[in-house]
Amino acid sequence: MKTAGAALSIAVAVLMTALSGPALALTFREPAKGSSERAAIMDSLRPAVEAEMRGPVEFVVTTIRVTPNWAFVQVEPQRPGGGVIDPEKTGFAGDTDMMDGLTVYALMGFQAGRWNLIDHMVGPTDVGYAGWQQRYGIPAALLGLE
Repeated sequence: MKTAGAALSIAVAVLMTALSGPALALTFREPAKGSSERAAIMDSLRPAVEAEMRGPVEFVVTTIRVTPNWAFVQVEPQRPGGGVIDPEKTGFAGDTDMMDGLTVYALMGFQAGRWNLIDHMVGPTDVGYAGWQQRYGIPAALLGLE
């Protein structure tokens, strides 16, 4: 009986070690440039950012983390073809001294077969998106806040 108990203890210890490591780590994917998934994620963000930037934009992606249900991105908006956006000619005119550039952070959810913009912010001077973890029930690792 002692042998069976010891074997069970060892099996439980091995299982707990396996489950406490990378097996529980949140895994992301980064959709490839030019992929339809990446385009769909960016297209869900584009209308809101174009309204704020007062014109067409394309994005330079700094960070993109995608799970089956969530996408988190950090992007730098620019005019098509790489043109610089003058912050004083955007919806942020007069407020740009209180911003850290035009960097956009966004959270999208995959619902009803498509990517939908859940929340975003432009030019925060702190980690303003940290509250999204609690507000939307997403893993901290998705936001890079592990």
